[in-house]
Amino acid sequence: MNSYKNNLPCLLSLFLAAFLLLAGVASAAEGGDKEALIRLDTFTLNVMGPTQQYIQLDLKLKVAKPEALERIKTYMPVIRHYMILLLTTKEAEQLKTNEGKQKLALEIKDTVNRAIELGEKDGVTDVFFDTFVIQ
Repeated sequence: MNSYKNNLPCLLSLFLAAFLLLAGVASAAEGGDKEALIRLDTFTLNVMGPTQQYIQLDLKLKVAKPEALERIKTYMPVIRHYMILLLTTKEAEQLKTNEGKQKLALEIKDTVNRAIELGEKDGVTDVFFDTFVIQ
C-alpha cells in the first residue's frame, strides 16, 4: 500500500502528460493543422558531474509548418552540433528533476529554432522525450 502512495504523484504526472499529449494530437487532427513530428537520432553523451555519467536521449520535435521539417533535415548536422554543445553543459542532477527536463526541452526548442533560423510560430513548437536515461 505504501508503494502506491509513494508513486502516486509520479503516476498522476504521467497520466496528465499522456492526456495532454493525446488531446493535442486530437485537436491538431480535427483542426486540420499542418503540425508534424520529426524524430532526431539518439544522443548518447557525457554530462557534467562529480562522477562520469552519460545521458541517452531520444526525442521528437513538433513543428508548426512543413517548411520547418525541410529546414531541420537540411540543417541536421548544425542541429546535432548545437545539441551536443547544449547537452554536454548539463549536470546530471539538474536533469533528474521534472523541472530540469522541462527547462531542457525549452532550451532544445530554442536551440533548434536558432539553427533553422525560424521562430516558434513557424518552427519547432514543442519537444517530446521518447527516451531519457542518465547513468
